[in-house]
Amino acid sequence: MSLDLIRASAHVREHQAKTFVIKVGGACLAKPRYIQRVAEQLACVHALGARLVVVHGAGPQANECQRSLGEEPVFVDGRRVTTLAALEALTMSTSALTEALKVALEARGSVASAATNCAIATKRPPMQTSEGEVDFGLVGDIQSVDAASVKAALDEGVIPIVAPPVPDGSGGHLNVNADLLAAELAVGLGAAKLVLLTSAAGVLADPTDPHSAISVLSLAELLEQREGGSIAGGMHVKTSAIETAMRGGVARVHVVNGMDEDSLLVELYTNQGAGTLILAEAEEVTA
Repeated sequence: MSLDLIRASAHVREHQAKTFVIKVGGACLAKPRYIQRVAEQLACVHALGARLVVVHGAGPQANECQRSLGEEPVFVDGRRVTTLAALEALTMSTSALTEALKVALEARGSVASAATNCAIATKRPPMQTSEGEVDFGLVGDIQSVDAASVKAALDEGVIPIVAPPVPDGSGGHLNVNADLLAAELAVGLGAAKLVLLTSAAGVLADPTDPHSAISVLSLAELLEQREGGSIAGGMHVKTSAIETAMRGGVARVHVVNGMDEDSLLVELYTNQGAGTLILAEAEEVTA
């Protein structure tokens, strides 16, 4: 769809020189035409003056690659048990997607590069799950981010592309959740926005109804939803990422269906948006 440029101009001015961290789920990159669609929108936002950091996952791709290596993926409570084969599959999958995104962005006039060492993770200890205590293997939690190196790339007009796994500081690598990685980067960079492109329409009032996306929420209301049990599946980790980002000073978080054509542009450059906008304070939602 074409956007009304006159109405969009206010949003364009507001976004000039602002840093946005945009996390793209693996499902949104599952086909070459999806990659092209996402890259087209990212390049447009970049051309309109925003500074972009792209973080992406590769869940479906890693599953397929791991099976090709002779090992069936194992998940407990939605979390991947990361064996050596699983880590190899993830590395191969994210590397391929990073290159595909880079090529697609540069075909549209943006300059992009892989940012491979902008975070350090520590191995996660065994944790309690619905199946008892589980060691998730080569899985880590973000210990620190190197915001300076990412800012240097942004200052040169480059779009850094970031994806797990990340270094452990001792010569190895660990699988980390891409939503949480994006949130930590957004905090470290002082980003104005964190945008989560996913396969859902936004934050749903009813997890069983894909058409029940909520337009605007405060962080407190989102956390109340989680406590009330209306946050389901992958939105659990996304809610933790949103909370991490907003507690760290990121003013606005958007959850948008990255499978829909132009959804990112509609969300950022129209008043009605295309997904869910999460704000820090309830008063902002009322306004």
